[in-house]
Amino acid sequence: MTNEKPFALSEVAQRVLIVLGRENRGLTVRELVEKTDTNSGSIKRALEELTELKLIKEERENVFPYRRVISLTELGKEVAKRVIEIEELIKKVRTND
Repeated sequence: MTNEKPFALSEVAQRVLIVLGRENRGLTVRELVEKTDTNSGSIKRALEELTELKLIKEERENVFPYRRVISLTELGKEVAKRVIEIEELIKKVRTND
């Protein structure tokens, strides 16, 4: 038996993946806060989680105001695609009730 945690993503991390996957571009932290309707502290924790899993990458803009731009890695794009598919399936199930 291993000590590995089962794979799970927090709800906020899932929302970040969905937003980044649908936008298909890098977003600033502020944009992620707005588009996920989540506070900045929760976004920060989700970004740490996604970075640890190598699903996102962060770049700093070279012009003032030097914002952080968050985008999906190749692996992140694959995972986001699957999370979006699951979200859409769940919506279908709910509308068929």
